[in-house]
Amino acid sequence: MKASSLAAVAAAVLVAAACSGRAPVAEATIESTCGAAAKGDRRVDVGFCARQFASYHGAAEADAWGLAKIAALIGVNLADDAVFDIGAGKIRPSPGGGAKGDKAMDACAKAYDAVGVAFAEAADELGSRRYAAARQELARVAALVQRCDGGLSRAGARSPLPRYSADCQQVAIIGIAITNLLK
Repeated sequence: MKASSLAAVAAAVLVAAACSGRAPVAEATIESTCGAAAKGDRRVDVGFCARQFASYHGAAEADAWGLAKIAALIGVNLADDAVFDIGAGKIRPSPGGGAKGDKAMDACAKAYDAVGVAFAEAADELGSRRYAAARQELARVAALVQRCDGGLSRAGARSPLPRYSADCQQVAIIGIAITNLLK
C-alpha cells in the first residue's frame, strides 16, 4: 500500500471516530489510576496500590472500573489468607493473652471472614455498576479489622495481624478512591 493510501485510510478512521459521537477513551494505566485515586484521597499509598495491581493477572489491561473490581478481589484474597493463617495456627496471639487471647483469635477469624464477604459483595456491586453500594461494603472493612485488633487488645494480647490489618484497610481505601473516579 502506498503512503498516500495509508494516509487516506487513517483519515477515514479519524473521521469515522469523530463522527461516532463518542469521546476518545483515555487509556488508564495502573500508575495513572493509583495516582488519580491518591489525588482524590490522600490516604492512598500509590506505591502499595501499584504493587498490588502489578502482581494481579489482568490488571495491566484493566480500566478504572476493572481496577476497582480487582481491588475488591485482592481484598477477598487478603482476608482469606488471614482466615487460613489463623485457622492453620500460623498466626498466634502474643504470649500473655491466654485463653482470652485464643478466644479473641477465634473472633478475629470470624471478623476476617466478614472482611472477605464485604470485599466480595463490593466486587459484586461494582460488577453491577452500583458504586454507592460498593463503597458502603468497602467502608465496612475498617470497622471489622478494628474489631479484631480491639478484641485482642482487650484480651491483653498484641495483634499478630498488623500486616493483614493494614493491607486490608489500604485495599479498601484504594477501592473506594478508584470507585470515586467512576461515573
